Amino acid sequence: MPAQNTLPANWGICPVLHFGPAQVTTYALAMGLALAAAYLLFRRNARRAGVAPNQPLPVLLAALIGGIIGAKVPVWLMQIPAWRQGLFRWDTFFAGRTIVGGLLGGVLAVWLVKRCLGIRTRYGNLLAPSIALGMAIGRMGCLLTGCCHGTPTTLPWGVNFGDGVPRHPTQFYEVLFLLPAVFVLQRQLPRAAPGQLLSGFCATYFALRFIEEFIRPTPRMAGLSEFQWICLAGLATLEIKEYLWSRRTAKRAACA
Repeated sequence: MPAQNTLPANWGICPVLHFGPAQVTTYALAMGLALAAAYLLFRRNARRAGVAPNQPLPVLLAALIGGIIGAKVPVWLMQIPAWRQGLFRWDTFFAGRTIVGGLLGGVLAVWLVKRCLGIRTRYGNLLAPSIALGMAIGRMGCLLTGCCHGTPTTLPWGVNFGDGVPRHPTQFYEVLFLLPAVFVLQRQLPRAAPGQLLSGFCATYFALRFIEEFIRPTPRMAGLSEFQWICLAGLATLEIKEYLWSRRTAKRAACA
């Protein structure tokens, strides 16, 4: 989510941790832990599957770089009106990111890199549990920082992030989906069809996020939030990708 400069100074459940004179934001800490945990889980699953450590390196780099770019582009688009008014600031340029954009960016980057390099092996099943784990840890950072929250609610589990107004803890709603998803994906890993787990996970997350956006205070465009449009684009991308893969598989089988 974009940085919000109008929030109270005490915003967030626990936005900063102090280690003597040093301090670190819980968001940065969560992101670091998320990347480390996701990579270690991928290495473990790759080793069990007999995949050489460096073999999927181009795909991993594509997923990382595409994810970073995809996470930033929607935020930049939302800042364009302010930039047109001469309100460009470097701190807001580098601040803010979105998971749904990062997920779509990673999917597109991997797809393009594999096509350009002629890589036919599908590593999606190995990536799926790692992505779910990384997202779960990252969302805990969002919860502690107070970003990506939901709309005000009277439900008993509403969270006060600093202004006295209970809000939907949409970050934790996602954690309740993502952590069980890690275990389900791990259990399905040995017997899933190539690429099935990643496509299924991404499609499910896009659908979940589309619904979740109705209880998040995000601006609307033609009745939907920007992130809902990204979810629809993600679902369409997955459908096209699977269609092209099935066609290519059918052609190879016909020529065999």
